[in-house]
Formats: sequence, C-alpha cells, structure tokens
Amino acid sequence: YYDENWKNAGWANGKVGQPEKYFAWRRRIENDIHTRWNTVSYMVAIIMRRQAGSKRMPEWEEAAATACAVQNMHLQASTQPDLACYWSSWHEAARDSSMMSKYLNMEAEDRCLGFFVVAHCVPNKNGDKVVRTLEKHLDAEWRD
Repeated sequence: YYDENWKNAGWANGKVGQPEKYFAWRRRIENDIHTRWNTVSYMVAIIMRRQAGSKRMPEWEEAAATACAVQNMHLQASTQPDLACYWSSWHEAARDSSMMSKYLNMEAEDRCLGFFVVAHCVPNKNGDKVVRTLEKHLDAEWRD
C-alpha cells in the first residue's frame, strides 16, 4: 500500500516528507517484518460488520460489541502461559484503505478496527521474575 500511496497518504499514520525519509522508514519496516514480526503466529483482522436490514444498531454499539469479542479472545488467551497477544490498531492509512477493504472482503459500511496479534512465547523467559500472576492479572475489586 505505502509504496503506491506514500506521497498522498503519507506513512506511519500520515507522516509526510522527502523520498529518502520514506525509504528509510520502509527499510525499518522491512527489518521489523523479518525480525520482530517474524515470531507472530497469527494476525486476526478485527472487522466490525454492519448489520443489514431496517432495524440496525448504532455504529458505536457494533464497535463496542466487536471490542468485547476481542477482549474475550484476549482473556481466554491470557490463561495460556505460552501465548502472547495484543490488539494493534495498525497503521491507519493502510488499515482504512480501499485495498485493505478489498483484501478483507469488507462491505462499504464495515470497518477494520485493527488486528489481534498472537504469538508463541516462552513462559518465564526472564527467569523467576514474574511481572503479574494470572490471579493478579484477572483480579477485580468491586466497590459500592
């Protein structure tokens, strides 16, 4: 997407500049693809599909329902010590492009809200140091 549209849409969420700055950014992204992103097992597109028909929910309710579904995936995944995951809103220009909509088979009113990134991780990679236990991670305090 960026190679064809960087002059008009910008890159890295709309950043604009000279060709040499774009190509330096592009080299960094290529490096990330082969290093940081190479460990990613799955990238699940988070798409809010608009309801069809005459009785439609407001768009914000459909976005909230989609967010709740993603949160449920994240909660479920957090019970597995060898999974790491997060919701990335991704690069806005590419995420919201017509090319992405076509690639994801989206209808005109559907919205891509980002990607749920899932990777295998090594539990306790940092030794015995545990930042948060599962109990603490899922802990809630209810107040009146």
